[in-house]
Amino acid sequence: MKSSLERVSLGFFPTPLHKLENLNRILDGPELYMKRDDYTGLALGGNKVRKLEYIMAEALDKGAQVIITTGAVTSNHARQTAGAAAALGLKCQLVLSGDEPETRQGNFLLDYLMGAETYCVKPEDAEAQINLLVSQNDRQGLNTYVIPVGGSCMPGIISYVEAYQEIKEQNPQEFDAIVMAVGTGSTCAGLNVGARMAGDRTKIVGIGVGLGDREWCQMEIARLSNLAENYLGLVPSSPDQIIVFDEYMGSGYAIPDDKVRNAIKLLASSEGILLDPVYSAKAMVGLLDLIEKGYFKQGEKILFLATGGCPEIFGFNHFLSEE
Repeated sequence: MKSSLERVSLGFFPTPLHKLENLNRILDGPELYMKRDDYTGLALGGNKVRKLEYIMAEALDKGAQVIITTGAVTSNHARQTAGAAAALGLKCQLVLSGDEPETRQGNFLLDYLMGAETYCVKPEDAEAQINLLVSQNDRQGLNTYVIPVGGSCMPGIISYVEAYQEIKEQNPQEFDAIVMAVGTGSTCAGLNVGARMAGDRTKIVGIGVGLGDREWCQMEIARLSNLAENYLGLVPSSPDQIIVFDEYMGSGYAIPDDKVRNAIKLLASSEGILLDPVYSAKAMVGLLDLIEKGYFKQGEKILFLATGGCPEIFGFNHFLSEE
């Protein structure tokens, strides 16, 4: 499927898809593959680059001069938005939920290097801060385009409908499941719609990272799927069709535990692949546990979507150095 939506070139596509040969030998379970959307290029890569190619095209079409988005202080989406704005010559303002770090590191450092203005606020004050910035920009004669958290909007979802087709072109044999981290849910929604469009039986399996429980994730992924399905003329998905596990979020969002550290070390030492402690490593913890419990079985082909976020590894250096 190629949508009629405009798209600007920001990343490197198609991203690699390869078999995890060493990990497969260690686990002796289903065949594991990885789709490397941590290799999208822009601003150290990540899954948001796909979304931003469509979102920024819409922003440019609307004459945007300033891009505003929001997320946590450690947000991968904010970092990639800052990169996209820099690449396109646009001003970027980031409204970040949380205390301003004492030192710039990880994504917060990269936001600064790419020229974004950052505003660290309490989560409940984020919307008011965005509205204030929009008003200030208006008074300066600057046209503002606001991107929702995580790029969770119809153009962003469509980008992962097309990513599903990219996966099929790289590996025509149908996967039994695609596993990924679930934050705001738009990546999972796009792949869900892509699998439905293709008529595949591939299960789209989300692993919640702590932004909401299973029911919230199912509701949100279904809602976002419906945005794309309405655009594409498909029958809407319902929440009960969405597969999400919320047992692997630990103590909450951006709070890793020993299992996360072990997953990061396992992939790094066996495959030379670096997972981030906020998203992909929690999803990998879920995948490994589901294999151990027999949810994924020997002989099945499972694709893990690496969504990026490695700059945040360095903010967890003390934790990750523990034995």
